[in-house]
Amino acid sequence: MLAPVVAAALWVLATWLLWRMRAQAPGRTAIVVVLGDVGRSPRMCYHVRSLIEAGWSVSIAGYFESRLPADLDQAVHRLPLYTPPKMLQSLPRALFAVVALIKVPLQAVTLLVQLVMHHPRPALVIVQTPPAIPTLGVVRVACAITRSTLVIDWHNLGYTLLALKLGARSPLVTVARTLERWLGARADVHLFVTEAMRTQLLAQWRLSGRTAVLHDRPPAHFHRLSPPERDAFLARHPSFVAGCASKLVVSSTSWTPDEDIGMLIEAAALYEARARRDAAVPPICIVITGSGPLREAHERAIALRAQREVWSHVTIRTAWLATDDYPRLLGVADVGVSLHTSSSGIDLPMKVVDMLGCGLPVCALSFACLPELIEPGVNGAVFSTADELAVRLLDLLTGRLQLPHTGFVGTDALTWQAQWTRTVAPLLPP
Repeated sequence: MLAPVVAAALWVLATWLLWRMRAQAPGRTAIVVVLGDVGRSPRMCYHVRSLIEAGWSVSIAGYFESRLPADLDQAVHRLPLYTPPKMLQSLPRALFAVVALIKVPLQAVTLLVQLVMHHPRPALVIVQTPPAIPTLGVVRVACAITRSTLVIDWHNLGYTLLALKLGARSPLVTVARTLERWLGARADVHLFVTEAMRTQLLAQWRLSGRTAVLHDRPPAHFHRLSPPERDAFLARHPSFVAGCASKLVVSSTSWTPDEDIGMLIEAAALYEARARRDAAVPPICIVITGSGPLREAHERAIALRAQREVWSHVTIRTAWLATDDYPRLLGVADVGVSLHTSSSGIDLPMKVVDMLGCGLPVCALSFACLPELIEPGVNGAVFSTADELAVRLLDLLTGRLQLPHTGFVGTDALTWQAQWTRTVAPLLPP
């Protein structure tokens, strides 16, 4: 009952606004759309920074739950979207469809109003996907009304993330895939985080418009800290070196099913067993950063395992860091661990990008696209099991494995801004 009413209201609103907007001339204005927490969406913040440097006036439509990076806080105009109550996000899986029927129309209406009512009329709209629904449908309607150039920045495939929650055979997943393919096929510009993603979507989804691959890169403030900076940071976070740990290992996670935290816990137990037998193996503190739905369950599992086995060489801490403190943590760590398993198989983990930007040796869980970022034995190490992860940590932390290069290698060593200027700027409106 609700859906037809919302559809009719949207049609009336779109018709009126189309008539109203025809007389407006677009300014050099861009709107960046993030149906998520903008402060925790680094790639889109990098787009905003690059647009500003290129002379655009930028507005951001999204959720502002976390503080924006300091250099963007006063430089952009905020367009807040409807924020679903947190209770809706924690309801059982069986109620997912009911929640979606309430949440999606409200998100769609508020996003459409923010886009089409913006003055001056935007010449450019860049949208992050996923989430694909309702974002892609709304921005397509809005750009048709405002005659704006539409850029879709493909981070992953939304229906594959939904399949992690509902199962690949769920009818809702099938519907989501169909809608994502149909709504996402037509845009003026498509950006992709990997070459594999561009190749697959061009072949299977027959995308129209111009395309470019824009690999993730961290900004300049992701770097190794100097000794005074390191001491100052650790003085504010003494728990990261509790127990006289001589090495610091960092793993960033969103605590979701596509990241196997259990594998890290098992590898930590194997490392502890080896350290008891070999005095040359250094004690470590593993810091797991981030927030997400499975955090509390894994924290309980970690505490029980360490207590039952009486760990003395391995300490595991969980943390939710301020935006500015996250690169500092990476800048003092000795090894970074990525447990990301791509739901689609064609995206790359931003956490590895951040770690490489800070010059960290990286242990990354293997999957098909990883060679676009990590060359095993050159700028990182790859593992597939907990046993292999434990061995990689032992090799790196004892010095048995010496990587000849830290950071990005080959032609991909360009900074974000250099890539953006070369690949994205020529595709935007003059």
